[in-house]
Amino acid sequence: MEIILKRETSLGLESYEDLGFNSEEEIELEISKLIKIRPEFETNWE
Repeated sequence: MEIILKRETSLGLESYEDLGFNSEEEIELEISKLIKIRPEFETNWE
């Protein structure tokens, strides 16, 4: 008997449901929260 370990990596191919979201808008909202600059690092560059 031959045992084969197959491991696949897919980036960006999962559905929103697989990632725990209901829509593209929902995941985009969560991503925007993650990349938001924290207030203590915001500066006025004018």
